Amino acid sequence: MWSGKIKTIIIMVCMLFAISAIAQNTGTVRGVVTDEQGAPLLGANVYLEGTIHGSSTDEDGTFIITDVPAGSYTIVVEYLGYRTQKEAINVTAGETVTINFSMPPDVLNFSEVVVTGMVNPRQKIESSVAITTVNIDEIALRAPRNTADLLKAIPGFYVESSGGEGGNNLFARGIPADGSFRYVSLQEDGLPVFEDGELMFGNADLFLRVDETVDRMEAVRGGTASIFASNAPGGIINFVSKTGGSTLKGLAKFTVGDYGLYRTDINIGGPLGEHWRFNIGGFYRVDQGIRPPGFTANRGGQIKGNFTRLMDKGYVRFNFKFMDDRNIFYLPIPLTNPANPSGINGFDPNYGTMTSLDMNYLSVPTPKGGSFEKRLDNGMHPQITALGGEIFYEVGDGWTLKNTFRYTVINEEFNAIFSLADPISATDYAENLLNTVGAALGATKYQYRFARTGKVINDPQNLNGNGLVANVGWWNVELPMSNFANHLQLSKKIDMHNLTLGFYHTSWKVNSVWYWQDVLAEVRGGKDVQTRALDLVLLDDNGNEVISVTKNGLSKIGSFYQNYGLDAVTNAVYVNDEFALSDKLRIDAGVRFETGKVDGYVENLGSFDLGDPTTLADDAVTYGDGTFRPYTWDYTEIAWSLGANFKMSEQMAFYGRVSDGFRTPDDQHFVFFEEGSYKVEQVFQFEAGVKYSSPHFAFFASPFGIFFKNIPFSDEVVENGRIVRAFRFANSQTLGIEMEAIAKFGNFMIDFTGTLQDPKYKDYQLFDYDDPTKPPTKIDFTDNQVRRIPKIFFEIRPSFAMNNLNVFLSLRYFGDRYADDANNNKLPAWSAIYAGASYRMGQFTLSLNGSNLTNTIGLTEGNPRAGQVIGAVKDIYMARPIMGRSFTASLTYEF
Repeated sequence: MWSGKIKTIIIMVCMLFAISAIAQNTGTVRGVVTDEQGAPLLGANVYLEGTIHGSSTDEDGTFIITDVPAGSYTIVVEYLGYRTQKEAINVTAGETVTINFSMPPDVLNFSEVVVTGMVNPRQKIESSVAITTVNIDEIALRAPRNTADLLKAIPGFYVESSGGEGGNNLFARGIPADGSFRYVSLQEDGLPVFEDGELMFGNADLFLRVDETVDRMEAVRGGTASIFASNAPGGIINFVSKTGGSTLKGLAKFTVGDYGLYRTDINIGGPLGEHWRFNIGGFYRVDQGIRPPGFTANRGGQIKGNFTRLMDKGYVRFNFKFMDDRNIFYLPIPLTNPANPSGINGFDPNYGTMTSLDMNYLSVPTPKGGSFEKRLDNGMHPQITALGGEIFYEVGDGWTLKNTFRYTVINEEFNAIFSLADPISATDYAENLLNTVGAALGATKYQYRFARTGKVINDPQNLNGNGLVANVGWWNVELPMSNFANHLQLSKKIDMHNLTLGFYHTSWKVNSVWYWQDVLAEVRGGKDVQTRALDLVLLDDNGNEVISVTKNGLSKIGSFYQNYGLDAVTNAVYVNDEFALSDKLRIDAGVRFETGKVDGYVENLGSFDLGDPTTLADDAVTYGDGTFRPYTWDYTEIAWSLGANFKMSEQMAFYGRVSDGFRTPDDQHFVFFEEGSYKVEQVFQFEAGVKYSSPHFAFFASPFGIFFKNIPFSDEVVENGRIVRAFRFANSQTLGIEMEAIAKFGNFMIDFTGTLQDPKYKDYQLFDYDDPTKPPTKIDFTDNQVRRIPKIFFEIRPSFAMNNLNVFLSLRYFGDRYADDANNNKLPAWSAIYAGASYRMGQFTLSLNGSNLTNTIGLTEGNPRAGQVIGAVKDIYMARPIMGRSFTASLTYEF
């Protein structure tokens, strides 16, 4: 027994001696970090460059780094909104080095090191691309309602965020698009969230959520995007995750909103021993929707994290994301007065939606037998598992290797009420059917009923004070898909050159099934009232039912069906050289060689009668006939980019760039276009700019030009004496200027982000044939403004910060746009005001934010399913406005 104790004592003494010996060979670094006025900065990141030693400042701005081996180091201090500071120090064993830092402000984050759209991480002022960064503090102040809402901080990108949590649209530098994220790559940690950002019913923002795991957002506009990403001539938007530092940090945040919002965010990160770092976080929320449908509009969340193993010459990182989120999708609603949009009787334009609890449950037959059952409250429902990793290693002799990979599996379901034709008078709708279908069957009268209760509507012409009905689409889409991506980079520094050879491989699969129905609905909606489905019955003179136009509110069972699959693979090799001609002038050039192949199938369609003699709703049901059309397509394309940056001083730099990129066809082309009728879209662009930064004023201005080829459109042609539809191609051109600017006056600051551009169609002519034997009428859209894109949009954000209080006001303005290529359906200019305030109390921060305080009815899109508008615009129409006024409040605890 005593021998065992003696052994234990000897071991403990040896350990004490070992610890003492280590301590005698180490020293301590301590100091205080303040701003230029001497106020302490809490949470500044302080570390010794190239080591695992670091700390962060406390409430007094004090930091202490212990157990530092004796030697020479460079100490680095980083703090959001301030210039990064570096100093050389010598640590002596057994002694303490004291060094203090006064941090000069960096109001546009020009000293921030960015990694997106370039091989070698560089400060913004040294980069030859137009790049915008939004750090975690700025994200918190903006309190975006969804991912797209945050992207409005990027000049040159016109963003529509009125669809809800997902399914929103981004238009990059005036490039024509139907919406979605077609010409940009939306990424997390350097890889796309899914390879194709514009799959039908698979917009990229459906698969990304902004939460407290995000460290910052970096957005490259144009520039090198076509070199470092596929199908991204418009740019790259990269959300960079927190990875954990040398000290344990975390937060818990609770948010409530006046639309039934309850949300919890948690994030924690730090060391796991000497060589490991971790960060794990996520969120969960429920809300009733700013436009409440009568059921829970949004519910779900995600868990996301990473683990990093630090090595002497690099690191290995593993990451994961699990998402399960259900979100309502908002679509155009009934409005009146196109020149000055306003609501109609019975429908609130700020809070109404055609999606409702009354239509929540769908149960319809199919031609193959059985029942097709779905729920609206499942909404847009992505279930995501994403696993990946990153390796960085200094191989030696100036070589570095970086490899990033991710495998993603997504099971998405999409359920929403879509606008179809514009609303119509209930009496006109019924009488038209009575005089056509009803007359042949002996019907002389009609009757409206509420579909769920059977209650008769005695005065349909005054229903809800507007007397309107509308056919809307109850659309369901099943979209299971998967994606593997791997990005390898080998870099070598040779004299003045930084050479990089990159290889990118990605493969993805999509299988999609659509089964759509039409619903006859009343026109009403608001915070406390929702739309109801209607039945329309045709009667004889005696009031007996002759035929029902609808069945359980459905005016058309099987209005459309689609079943297709896609299997794609892309391989790309690129070379990039960044070389310094002097300390001030840096030039970079890159070229990308890309090949790809797409295979797939589309089920052919048939028309089926389900055989219910009591209703018209199940006649001519569209469904798959069990036969399939295969398709295949391959391509080889080259993209290139050449840029230069001249850093005149630490405060000013100039840059210029020319690029040529491309965008390949996606699933909608393979499904709906005839094989051989689709082309690769070509995008040539130039840009130049000036960057200036001082402690109290900074700006970044970038003139640009975009020349776009191969916009597909459907036109009429004559073949074999018949008028048929065929696809033709147009072009476009956009000249513009983007600008970011900040001016600081003591505690006051004004932030400006804006874009002025002139997006025009070119070579866009259609032909309208009344008679195949006679010359057609030519319709020319050349020089028309590109659909849905404004010529001017900007945001002005004055703010006031003093001690622990921060208050801001924001004015957003969007100029006139058009809902159609013909430029007949104008979406008028609008502006809205947003505001927020936050107050820090030790480790707690209380925030309050308000959106659209003016309750502006600002239209983001018309009715995209209505086609071109040739002629006068109706007074009652469908369009999608921004959300009505809403407020959120949050309490954050940081440790």
